[in-house]
Order: sequence, then structure tokens, then C-alpha cells
Amino acid sequence: MLREIYYWMVFYLKKIQPNDMPEFNSYLLVSLMICFNVFTLMIIIRYLSNFDFMIKFNRDKTTYFGIGSALCVGLLCYFFTFRQRKDIQLKYNELSKNRKIRGQIIFWLYIVLSISLLFTLGPTLTR
Repeated sequence: MLREIYYWMVFYLKKIQPNDMPEFNSYLLVSLMICFNVFTLMIIIRYLSNFDFMIKFNRDKTTYFGIGSALCVGLLCYFFTFRQRKDIQLKYNELSKNRKIRGQIIFWLYIVLSISLLFTLGPTLTR
């Protein structure tokens, strides 16, 4: 599914005229969306498990955790998407019309839900 999301991100970024590196920009945006999902899950787990009593979080720990997790996600996305971008393009260009429509719907749902969940659950569930 990650590769298909990457494919559709490249597809839509190629339509933007001054964009000269749609593959790299798609890699960065997909990594950002996955980081949004990881942070949303961490917010939910922290809220449900009442994790505050075990470890005290401060600004420095949170910053280091965010940078570390973003680097890990970026590396994983690099190996699974950006490095295999030609194979992904060849594979998903051959899809049927119905499959492409379903892929676009899933892509847009993923984008909208990833952003909206982080920015709605983040402020409401953090203490």
C-alpha cells in the first residue's frame, strides 16, 4: 500500500508545473504522512495507557524522539519507495481503470485522515 500511495503522490505532483523533482518530493511527503500516523498512534497510546506516571516527558526528550522517529521513517521510506521508484511506476501504470479509481480514493482518504486525525486528536488528547 505504501508503494501505491507513493505512486499517486508522484502522479499528482507531476501535474504541478514548477515541480522539477516529483519523485523526491513524493518521498518526503509520504514520509511525513507516515510520521503523522506514528505520532497519532503515540498520542492515542499515551492517552489510553496513562503513560505519564512512568516517564516524565519534557521538551528535549520529545524533540529527540521526534527527530529519531522521523529519521527512521525516512530511511524505511527511502528503501521501500524512492529507491524502487522505476519499478513502482512500471507496476502501477499497468493497472486497470477500476483499480486506479479505487487506488485514488484510498490515497485521498489516507491523506485526509492522516492530517485530520493528528491535528484533531493531538490537541484534544494531550494533557
